[in-house]
Amino acid sequence: MMEDLLEAERCLQAAQSAGDVEALDQLRHTDVVAMGPDGSTFTKEADLETHRSGALRIVSLVERSVDVQQDGPTGVTRTVADIEAVQDGVPAAVRFRYTRLWVWADGRWQVLAAAFGPADGEAGEPAGEAR
Repeated sequence: MMEDLLEAERCLQAAQSAGDVEALDQLRHTDVVAMGPDGSTFTKEADLETHRSGALRIVSLVERSVDVQQDGPTGVTRTVADIEAVQDGVPAAVRFRYTRLWVWADGRWQVLAAAFGPADGEAGEPAGEAR
């Protein structure tokens, strides 16, 4: 089942990169709340709308490391990724560390809570290996 959680994490990354709102909708729990780098929180619908409207467009997402822990119907992924994106027309390149709490619900892994912010190192530098 832990391999399934790693696969769900990577499917989420692919959906983010592709701006695939339908896949993002399936991978996020109805009650998901996320916290961004500035401490602001946002809901599933708010996040989906940024992708749907084109306000956020991920140009490149390169996973640098990932750690997965799973205990029954819950799990946590910690991912470091280099991101190139355009948000509200402003291009940016950053290395983010994502921590996601996943739950097994409706026959699939879904993100229930997430937080992300800047990670050590510059975008493009190695950050470790997948575990």
